[in-house]
Amino acid sequence: MYGEAGVAFRSKYFLDPFFSVGYVTLASGTTEIPDSQWGPGGTLHQHLGMWVVSPGITADIWRFRLRVGIGLAVIVESNRFQGDNNSATQKPLVSQAGVGFNFYDTPRFRLDGEARYVTAKGGDVTFWALGVTARGDAITF
Repeated sequence: MYGEAGVAFRSKYFLDPFFSVGYVTLASGTTEIPDSQWGPGGTLHQHLGMWVVSPGITADIWRFRLRVGIGLAVIVESNRFQGDNNSATQKPLVSQAGVGFNFYDTPRFRLDGEARYVTAKGGDVTFWALGVTARGDAITF
């Protein structure tokens, strides 16, 4: 599941700069560990998530919107077992590319279907996202 919020400047030209912050849950799970000669068992909770902080540009071509960005990822892996919490964090560069198709358009609101590829090579994390993007003008001048 990936969620994102961002701000963009809609210019007179076909390139629009943006800045976005998003979060994705990449994996989570629970494992039951039995008692053994090394100690008592219990429940191990695991979670892997990533924050994506990225500036970039978009370009509208007919009803398609192309998107590219390069920024910072904060990858957090955490474990909880018998009341102990452990986590590790990596902060590699992240890049993203996407294409959206406009389904609904009014002068101040737009609704797109979008496919996006996000990769943080330094953290060995890559994912695809398919979703719906809603855009609206909060301020006009």
